[in-house]
Amino acid sequence: MKADNKTALAAALLALTLASPVAAEDPRYFSSKAAGTTTADFLNLPIGARAAGMGGAYTAVSEEASAIYWNPAGLVQIPKLSAIFMRAQYLEEISYQYAAYAHRLSYDSVVAGSVMLTDIGSITQTDISGNTLGSFAPRDQVFTLSYSKAILEFSDKDIDVSIGVSAKYIKSQIVDSAKAYAGDIGVMTYNFSDIPYRLSVVATNLGGGLTYDTESNPIPLTFKLGAAVNPFRNLLVATDVVLPKHNKPSVRLGAELAATPNELTRLCVRAGLDTQKMGDGVGGLSMGVGATMHFFSLDYAFVPMGELGSTHRISLTFDFPFRSPIFQRRDRTIFTKMKGISFK
Repeated sequence: MKADNKTALAAALLALTLASPVAAEDPRYFSSKAAGTTTADFLNLPIGARAAGMGGAYTAVSEEASAIYWNPAGLVQIPKLSAIFMRAQYLEEISYQYAAYAHRLSYDSVVAGSVMLTDIGSITQTDISGNTLGSFAPRDQVFTLSYSKAILEFSDKDIDVSIGVSAKYIKSQIVDSAKAYAGDIGVMTYNFSDIPYRLSVVATNLGGGLTYDTESNPIPLTFKLGAAVNPFRNLLVATDVVLPKHNKPSVRLGAELAATPNELTRLCVRAGLDTQKMGDGVGGLSMGVGATMHFFSLDYAFVPMGELGSTHRISLTFDFPFRSPIFQRRDRTIFTKMKGISFK
């Protein structure tokens, strides 16, 4: 069995092993009957306009600083450093911001950190009789530290295999506040065949719950199986199978078509579909555009949510040196000493 298949199988078995006791804890978990059984839904808000434009089918695509959120195993594919800044205007007065930075420690390891802040706006506070007591402003904060490393024993000139882990500190405030600790773990493989493809397995939000008063509510543990393929040089097609603790399994589909006027410029259009959000109108669909110029990438995503309205995301990504798409690099594998780049 090839190395990438071995790793994917081992990671899938790990995911199933972790999921089994969770499912046994409450038979509603991982089904439509589980809606409302978890808290901290802000942990599910997608990060990065590129990913949002592709419908969230991104766990096997993430290759820059936003991999902290999608799959920390992808961090090892960054050049020397990568950073992302995003602002999202969500529904009504809800907005959230995200910033992340990743730095290469050596040719086979990367460390990264991120912060996510949400702002729901001001809400009028009343007592049980309907008397106004003033107002409150719910806010959430997530701080993440990640580490990604190549599995050199399974990597060669045709295959890259990596693993990543993250530790999270979560703080949420409604009227009272609560905090929790959680972690993510992911595995990613890259196969440089005639038709290059990637596979990934990731488990996110492994950890305890948030306690606002006396009862602890679990956070939204989620397992994802991802795949992406480059059937043509400038076409990327991706899919994620999502198994959330708080809902039934769903599928995400995404595509990106790029044009390259020159070596340091890329122009992209994207589209995606999230079957969990499908309903009346255009719910579940998404679209976006992006431009990469030398070290910077500017991306925009438009995600309609049916009767609830539409959401917009803008993100700016900085990669140094210039980050070539994985399957368009001069060196097939990144786990070799890069000439002219010092990691100190």
